[in-house]
Amino acid sequence: MGQHSTPHSAPNRIVGPVVAALVVVILLAWALVAVLKPDSVRPAAAAPCASSMTLRITTSSSFAPVLADLAPKLARGPDCLRLEVGVVDGRAASGRLETMPPDVWIPDDGAWAMDAGDDVLVPRGQAGAGTVLATSPIYMVSDQTTAKRVTAAGGSWAALSGLLAAGSGMRLAVRDPAGSGDGMVAVGSLGEAIWLKSGMDSATVASVATRRVGRTVTGAGPALPNGPGEVGLVPEYALIPALDSSPAPLVALTGSDRTAMLRFTWLPLTAAVADPIRRAALDRLHGAIMSRSADQSLDAAGLRRPNGAVPPGVPAGQFPRLAAKPFDGMAPHHVDHVFAAWYPRERRANLLLVVDVSGSMADPAPGTTTPLIRLVASGCASVGALQPAESQLGLWEFGSRLSPPHDHRILLRSAPLTPAHRRALSTAVGKLAAQRTGTGLYDTILAAYRSAVASYRAGMPNQVLVFTDALNENDPGGLTLGQLTTGLRALADPRRPVSLAVAAFGSKPDGGLKAALKPVHGSLVRVTSGQQVAAVFVHAAVGGLR
Repeated sequence: MGQHSTPHSAPNRIVGPVVAALVVVILLAWALVAVLKPDSVRPAAAAPCASSMTLRITTSSSFAPVLADLAPKLARGPDCLRLEVGVVDGRAASGRLETMPPDVWIPDDGAWAMDAGDDVLVPRGQAGAGTVLATSPIYMVSDQTTAKRVTAAGGSWAALSGLLAAGSGMRLAVRDPAGSGDGMVAVGSLGEAIWLKSGMDSATVASVATRRVGRTVTGAGPALPNGPGEVGLVPEYALIPALDSSPAPLVALTGSDRTAMLRFTWLPLTAAVADPIRRAALDRLHGAIMSRSADQSLDAAGLRRPNGAVPPGVPAGQFPRLAAKPFDGMAPHHVDHVFAAWYPRERRANLLLVVDVSGSMADPAPGTTTPLIRLVASGCASVGALQPAESQLGLWEFGSRLSPPHDHRILLRSAPLTPAHRRALSTAVGKLAAQRTGTGLYDTILAAYRSAVASYRAGMPNQVLVFTDALNENDPGGLTLGQLTTGLRALADPRRPVSLAVAAFGSKPDGGLKAALKPVHGSLVRVTSGQQVAAVFVHAAVGGLR
């Protein structure tokens, strides 16, 4: 994904009360689904329908008004349909697909599809799967003074992320990321902006820092700022009716780098599409939502079409123009980062850290006067600080013949992160020091992977992170690259999957190491600066290295 920049949008003052007619329309739409509460399932069609065909739909609370408005129209005529709508938001919706399977799922963002089980949903492109039915841009909402600070910093999502992470005194308000796309996409957009600008490791560091100044808003209300210096991330559909109740004037900004966007997506279930009669009914519903006749229903719910047209009834200038290209839809690994950054328990892992202590680790990292080994030791300590108590952590050091006949030495045996184990980790990290020895890299990688497979813990990710500053050097009698590949292939066990990442400092050729890790889907991560050293460890603790 390339970076796309446009001149930043100036603050737009949100003035006056919301147009009363728009509020009335929204309330009338909701009246049609007054019986629909989260986790409820009720028939939405009010008009008589002679057909016995009822389509079951699971959708978000923000899209339910659209279906409520369309239901009476679909209940007329010889090919009429009844709509049975279940309103479930956020991560809980994927559970409904298993326990009370609908015919189609319309979440508030297509990224939620990652939670569906294998073969539950129709592949994208078939039966309309993946079609974006509606959108709602997400704004940075704050007081005027705070908005000026964001604009002065560039007016971008990356600028906001930087201000929040830099200890500027600014705070963030978002809806619970696990509870709705409002929060998940909002937090994800902050991370995506840094990911595009500086890479995934930097994005992880920024996300963790942002969480420290973040306020989670639970319930159905929007995440409006509750005082000066706080920025609320609010989608347009929720901001329109909320303005009238705001006690102070608010300013809305849209990113100058990208536009954050909810994408309400059509996701039919495989079992429903396999039934020709039900497939035909789904096609009719899909066509009705996509037709111009549904525009009024979307307008009443405060939603835009995918082309981004502003809902009618919103006074000109009330919201900023969307000048920047939208972020791409969030990939599953990016969504994992959101949850891991926001909820410590999501970081649970069985993690083995393996650190190179050969002689060159005493050299200062480029652009610093700090020996590389000290930066690595600090990174190991940060992993322990970020991991919850349910995690398990171990620490090795390695160099040629460091602990004959082995090249590695165990500083801390893998064990749960109890208070005592955290103290032991601090002691072990303090012992890391560069020594007059070669690398012994291949033997150590194989030994670490073997140990991780043997100590595998179900129910959490199992990972090995090897940090090294060189190739496999000065290790007479050690494994060859071919022997490493053969050994890893023999250890690979799909019942005990272990993620292996080798973080290599510097730009030396890898000598074929990347290819040697393929039998276990291992990765080689290049680290070229002192800042990236810290980032790679935070990434390992929060999202896992890919």
